[in-house]
Order: sequence, then C-alpha cells, then structure tokens
Amino acid sequence: MNKIIRLYDAGLGLLIPCPSGVIYSNQTCGNICMQPEIEGVFVPLDAEDGWRSLAAHFEGPKYVGSGAMLGLDQEDADVIDRILRECRIVGIVTDRARLVDSHEAWVHAVIEGESDWSCFTGFGPYPRPGILTWPNSD
Repeated sequence: MNKIIRLYDAGLGLLIPCPSGVIYSNQTCGNICMQPEIEGVFVPLDAEDGWRSLAAHFEGPKYVGSGAMLGLDQEDADVIDRILRECRIVGIVTDRARLVDSHEAWVHAVIEGESDWSCFTGFGPYPRPGILTWPNSD
C-alpha cells in the first residue's frame, strides 16, 4: 500500500522529487480538480500571502477558476516568479521549459540551489526540478 499525503490545506510549498517511499498529492487545476501525485519530500514555504496571491491570479479574469488546464504562459511564469521574490523565496523559479505541463497549484519549478533562507540542504546537485504547490482555488 502506497503512503500518500494529501496537501489540500498545506499552504505554499515545494515538492522535491526523490525516492522517499511517500507519495504527495494535491487537488489542482481550479474547478477541474486534478489530483497529480509525485514521490518525494514536501518543504513548506512560510508564505501565506504568497499562496493567496497565487490563488488570486488564477481566480482572476484570465482563468476565472479554470485552473490553466492548457498550461501556463510566460506572463503566468513572470507573475509566479514575482510573487516568490515578494515573499523573499529565492533560488526557486518557474521552469519555463515545462509551462505546458504546469497548471494552477502544480507548477514545475527549478531549484537553483540552497540559499540563506533554505530550510532544506543536501538535495544537490543543482539546478534540480521541483514543483510549487498551494491550496487550489476551487
């Protein structure tokens, strides 16, 4: 039996794919309510304002709760990266090569490395993939 942790109300966090024996899942993609899963570890990012700003972007006029089911665009990536900077989360950026695979509350990211704020260490070599996730806006 797989060990699954559902992150529905966990706030903004970073999933780092790696062998852990634990599967993480979240409800994503707005009112489409997808349930993607990945094995790895979850790093909470202490930024309540950040996930609220991210949810507001996807609830706004561009997507109106549809969750960006066809993927993100460069404008979305710019917004997400700006919100991360405003929350002083550095070293994590939107993976511009995986925008088509991303959607609301499940955004492929690049972990550029550890920094002074990092609450995780030893996951190199960097850069490495990650997934930004937060409570779905539906």
